[in-house]
Amino acid sequence: MSDRLSKVIITIGGGWATDFGPVYTGAPQGNALNVPFLLRSDNVFYELDGAPHKVGGSTLYGPRLDESGSAVSVQGLYDFWLQGTAGSETQNYIANAGTQLLRSTSLSGTWSAIKTGLETAKEPCFETFTAKMIWASTSNVDVPQQWDGSAGSTSDLGAGAPNFAFMVKHKNLLWAAGVAANPSRLYFSDTLDPTTWSGGGSGSIDIDPDDGDRITSITSHKNELIVTKGPNRLSVHRITGSAASGSDAFARVPFVTGVGAVNHNGVFRINDDLVFPSPRGLHSLAATAAFGDYVEAFLARPILSYYQDSLNHTVLNQCWGVNYQAKGQAVWSFAPAGTTTKSVYLVYDYRFQPGRWASWGVNTNYVNANCLAVMQILGRRHKLFAGTSGGYVHQLDVSDRSIAGGTAYTGDVQTPFLNFGSSAIKKGAHAGFWSLRPKGNYNFSFEYTRDTSAAQTQTISQGGGNTLA
Repeated sequence: MSDRLSKVIITIGGGWATDFGPVYTGAPQGNALNVPFLLRSDNVFYELDGAPHKVGGSTLYGPRLDESGSAVSVQGLYDFWLQGTAGSETQNYIANAGTQLLRSTSLSGTWSAIKTGLETAKEPCFETFTAKMIWASTSNVDVPQQWDGSAGSTSDLGAGAPNFAFMVKHKNLLWAAGVAANPSRLYFSDTLDPTTWSGGGSGSIDIDPDDGDRITSITSHKNELIVTKGPNRLSVHRITGSAASGSDAFARVPFVTGVGAVNHNGVFRINDDLVFPSPRGLHSLAATAAFGDYVEAFLARPILSYYQDSLNHTVLNQCWGVNYQAKGQAVWSFAPAGTTTKSVYLVYDYRFQPGRWASWGVNTNYVNANCLAVMQILGRRHKLFAGTSGGYVHQLDVSDRSIAGGTAYTGDVQTPFLNFGSSAIKKGAHAGFWSLRPKGNYNFSFEYTRDTSAAQTQTISQGGGNTLA
């Protein structure tokens, strides 16, 4: 007579979803139960088979950035490349920290100032155009700067340049916005000349002035310039055309209202799409085009309650976002409610359809990311970097499972409560096993709760066998 025992393989078929739990009532199919969402998924990313994998730790690049012996916040990082006239390329790592712009040629520990006397705690923007690094910030005092990679210091972009906060190159022009006196005005320079903003091919376009919003981001995307406004009414606009005048003159085409980015540094491309944070959630331009501002179209729909209720919305406009292509992840850093330190990462794995969410730093500390950047290191490998509020530059997701300095952090995954089908049928667990890839002689904890009983914990060792690299 059969003992009626069944072996069930539990697999992970979805990501972090605060709005779906806390119970999954699905029954095993063919001796497998595919759990479609997780209640927690912190400090992890996903293997292509869906299994969670603890994100790597961090390594420091260079000493603490400080002034007068005190740490200064790293406001921005940038990877600046020049090809040179003889095909001899050069690389400079740029940091905006405290009152300075600094450069390093190797992230080996030496930083030197190329600009001093800047206003602190302002959000910077960087661009490479006509063999120059262009810098601007949200300061109403500091004017945009340019640097050719060899001069001892930066110089003002030009007497005629507007005091813009952010910019992007598009159609051989430098486009800019964020001028306090004209918050709805979009400026563009002369062709291949970021120092000329009057006459020639330069000009400006007003985007619904005095509508209660300001321009918050500009991005070159699919042969058009995408302009967002916020933070109140919210809107997205398209700039078509290729010149200031003529048969293909620039024109503004309204795209959608009710959705718009909170800032420039949180907007970036993934695959053939544009993603951005708004005061309401995280969005895909493609989904917005298809479905408008309906909640179901939000990229962050599975974690919408966390986004809306657990982040500090007064500093949303200071978030940073990057496309970490090496891992197929869109990564944003935010400040949780009750603090202004950007210690929480929201991570969207776009290799899956639909994409899967994870968090870093929500349940246990990770590196605070006052700013984010993807920069090349030796061997042309693109790596994820964070600049902290404490003056350090970290390379993230390294092989070590500790934060620079030896600080531990925890990978934390929780499934919803599983009843393996109808609750009318009584079931009991007889035995269990884990399938894992050991990463060293470490332990991890498996905690489980049966019905209304107290949680029980089992410690499982990864040691004792052949450790895989």
